Amino acid sequence: MSHEFLPCSYASLCSGCDWLLKPASEQRVLKLEAFKTIWGNHFGTLDQLPKDLHWVPTTLGASRDRVDLMIDCRSGSQKIGLFDRFRTGLVDLQGCPQLSPALEAWFKEFKAFEFPIQRGSVRLRVAPDGTKGAWLDFANVDVKTLLDERTTLDRLRQVAIVEIGQRRKRLVEKEGRLKLEDPILEPWFETTGFDGQKIRLYSTIGTFTQPGFVVNDKLVREVLTTLETVPFTRVAEFGSGIGNFTLPLALKADHVDAYEIDTLALEGLKRTLNEQKVEAKVTIRSGNYQGDKALSLDFSNIDVLFVDPPRSGLMKFLDPLEAMSESSRPRAVLYVSCFAESFAQDAKRLLDMNYKAARVAVVDQFPQSRHFEIVSLFVL
Repeated sequence: MSHEFLPCSYASLCSGCDWLLKPASEQRVLKLEAFKTIWGNHFGTLDQLPKDLHWVPTTLGASRDRVDLMIDCRSGSQKIGLFDRFRTGLVDLQGCPQLSPALEAWFKEFKAFEFPIQRGSVRLRVAPDGTKGAWLDFANVDVKTLLDERTTLDRLRQVAIVEIGQRRKRLVEKEGRLKLEDPILEPWFETTGFDGQKIRLYSTIGTFTQPGFVVNDKLVREVLTTLETVPFTRVAEFGSGIGNFTLPLALKADHVDAYEIDTLALEGLKRTLNEQKVEAKVTIRSGNYQGDKALSLDFSNIDVLFVDPPRSGLMKFLDPLEAMSESSRPRAVLYVSCFAESFAQDAKRLLDMNYKAARVAVVDQFPQSRHFEIVSLFVL
């Protein structure tokens, strides 16, 4: 495999990788420049950035252990894939070089199933131990058709764990009938600790995670390397999810306050904390802390504020920090972002509070696309 291009027979057709035809070296330049441009648009200058932006490469291909695809059967023949570049229809994929070998094999196996539906979406996932999963997000009428027809779901359930619908109900057989029951948490993902050990994380198939184990390991290691420069015992974490960063933090810190809005993700976090025997070190706070609920927060005894927000950024979560005296604020804020625009907006607020950007890394979490992650350390 070339170190510059990812070979793909769908390169001129599929919309999945908008930068597939750009060499890796050019992608690096474009992503670093895109970040600098967005920063400059908010600040008018690059002076507040560290002299050197760190670039964290990941892998050119075979890095995804989950994939979201569409199914369309309306023409009489089933297509499973992604929109074409003109978004006029689906490219019926037979494979994808972005998928890990295990996920590629599962995708090809899944392609053999014929679904008696109109259209819908599916998330395919492979766990670290090789367990296969499929989350089917279909219209209610198509779900009923599948349950009544039964044959397709019976066959699918023999080879994989199946979840259905927005509530991620588990497909089971009871008393000779197929039924949808409450979600069941499984170790679908993993993170990396400070000592390099792998920690399994519990979730549903449909729960948000990073796209794959290899690229996530790169992201987590960049975070942990950055944290090694900051002494800490107490951490407040916004956007804990299923615990991708919470677990490494909890295994090292004296205490972590974890803030998250997704209750199902928090159930997975609780399961992992219990398995790792660190539940006493973590206080879970459920709710929307981007809104007015943030006004009740107290960061006065926190060493590091660790934030990994959605694309919308931190919003009101930073309000309590602004209300504090500088002497009582956390000495550091570590910010992980998937959206440079909201990151720059929040960074401006942090700099106005007399924090400075001590380290900024651009992590190539999504090669062959214009997207990237940012890991930045702000210190007083």
